[in-house]
Amino acid sequence: MTSTAALVDFASALEAVEEWLTEYISASHPEIGRTGPICPFVAPSRKNRTMEIRMRLVGHAPTLELLEEIAHSSLREYELTTWQGRNPMLRAMVVALPDLRSQDTGLLDQVHARVKDAFVARGLMIGQFHENCEVTAARNPRFAVSKAPLPLFAIRAIALHDVFFLSERPHWFQHYRERFGKFFGPGSTVMDSLLIARYEEAERAYGGPPP
Repeated sequence: MTSTAALVDFASALEAVEEWLTEYISASHPEIGRTGPICPFVAPSRKNRTMEIRMRLVGHAPTLELLEEIAHSSLREYELTTWQGRNPMLRAMVVALPDLRSQDTGLLDQVHARVKDAFVARGLMIGQFHENCEVTAARNPRFAVSKAPLPLFAIRAIALHDVFFLSERPHWFQHYRERFGKFFGPGSTVMDSLLIARYEEAERAYGGPPP
């Protein structure tokens, strides 16, 4: 019997991820709603040698539980990795699932919703990317920004702009505020008016800063 691993061309999968990181994620896009690359951290992360790429197989009958375990094990691996670069804010891990079929990519969206709490509590973001992903850009809800040529998760440290993704739940926002609240308020060094507005909106929604 031919194994699933034997049917996966890992070299081609890695090449597809590398091309996606270079030609799409690290590039600007007219629909992103701002200047600069889609993800401003990818190029610095790769230059700093703090971008790790992993391949994981899910088999012919993937389940929600299996993909959730892959996400959690990737979190553990992220925290145990000996990173080459010194800047912890640039540490990123891409976990590609080259044998996950197009009709099963919706499992990634479900897993993301189930594991996000655990990642945010550890100061990390996790994002899902696949050819059917409908996640839209923070500044342009008409642009499905998270398309990728093969299914994958991306893990990185929470960054200043993540208020766009962490203002939906009070416990997410609390983790964000503990890290970045000092940059807002009187004498704020944040120049992005939309980011400031989202932060202030979340503070009002969740009762303002802690005493």
